Amino acid sequence: MKASRTTPRTIQPGILKGELVAPPSKSISHRLLIMAALSGRKCQINNFLKSEDTLITLHALQKMGFALEQRENRIIFKGHREVPTQPVHIDCGNSGTSARLLTAVAAHLSGEFVITGSPRMQQRPMKPLIDSLIATGAHIDHQQGLLPITVHGGYLKGGEVEIDASHSSQFISALMLVAPCTQQGYRIVPQGKIASIAYLELTAQLLKKHGIESIWRDDCISVAGFQKYQIDQATVEGDYSNISYFVTGAALSDGEIRIKGLVQDSAQGDRYILSLAEKAGAKVSWFKDWVQIKSDSLSALDEDLNACPDLVPSLAVMALFSKGSSRFRNVGHLQYKESDRLSVIVQNIQKLGGRAVVENNNLIVQPARLRGTSLSSFNDHRIAMSFAMAGLRVPGIIIEDPACVEKSFPEFWHYLDQLTHGKS
Repeated sequence: MKASRTTPRTIQPGILKGELVAPPSKSISHRLLIMAALSGRKCQINNFLKSEDTLITLHALQKMGFALEQRENRIIFKGHREVPTQPVHIDCGNSGTSARLLTAVAAHLSGEFVITGSPRMQQRPMKPLIDSLIATGAHIDHQQGLLPITVHGGYLKGGEVEIDASHSSQFISALMLVAPCTQQGYRIVPQGKIASIAYLELTAQLLKKHGIESIWRDDCISVAGFQKYQIDQATVEGDYSNISYFVTGAALSDGEIRIKGLVQDSAQGDRYILSLAEKAGAKVSWFKDWVQIKSDSLSALDEDLNACPDLVPSLAVMALFSKGSSRFRNVGHLQYKESDRLSVIVQNIQKLGGRAVVENNNLIVQPARLRGTSLSSFNDHRIAMSFAMAGLRVPGIIIEDPACVEKSFPEFWHYLDQLTHGKS
């Protein structure tokens, strides 16, 4: 039964113990859907993540005219597209991935597309991507580079662009995904420090796996045009971002869990969660088809997390139960996520009685005596899931708007209930 968005959830203290299968990767699900659609081939995506965000992308592709069929967690593409005769309205909700990747797809396709999103999504950065698309042939009507926008598709040629990706790497991933379908391809020159660079490495790996060559050197990413995606069947691997909550939860609760469905040498940047948990003191062991995380005494961390900012909320909660002051560096771009994550992490930690401050794009967390309280999720899935783990150690923690986890991990509360055991 799905939790109501108006019914807060009280977390039961205990330890995490048992086994779970990692949910399919949200990032890979988005990207494989788009690759399969653009391939023009009959193909199938297996182990697709059914969440709010990924279903937004799936249904948008259907509206764009791609013939596809959903069977449980399999998506079957029929290999053809019918150009819509009327403007297509696409509401991306709070999915930044959908909004950015689909804007580039719309610029490539024939048709007219009106792309919008939630009030928060209408505040989140889009201008670097819109400017780059317009500079390379796209016709886009916009106001100050924010949603809503109207894309008059079919004019995208590709070319060389300089792009500010300091707020999001998704701008570059969007160009990389459509580049093979353009005349000129893309030569992308990032300006400034790329945020969440690990997601670009994931995009490049998926491109290579499905027949698209990209070159990444001298601070430039090149993807040639007139290439064809080679995709017949693809399977989405387990999601390191979503298992991060259970990794940190086991570490801070004296727990022990086994996680199946992960690829040990995955290109997902958030695989770093296992190394960070181990660095903090947890015991991490790989076996044939699963990984085990066992709790031990936790020490503070001092890490640059610019490449994998989605791990910051769960690591900040773990830091509340570690020895010493933890510092998470170069995470200023967290303010542009589903919520201003830097601000709300600090707010929730302070409400718990903990100590947290932001200094020069660094988040500093110090352990303190904590108390139970009601915590806002700020309609942000990662905030809800991260702070739920604090409730394993602190009685009386209540998470408001628990159903926001459906954005990326609909089964989260089921797994948490299943794995939480009272201390003997």
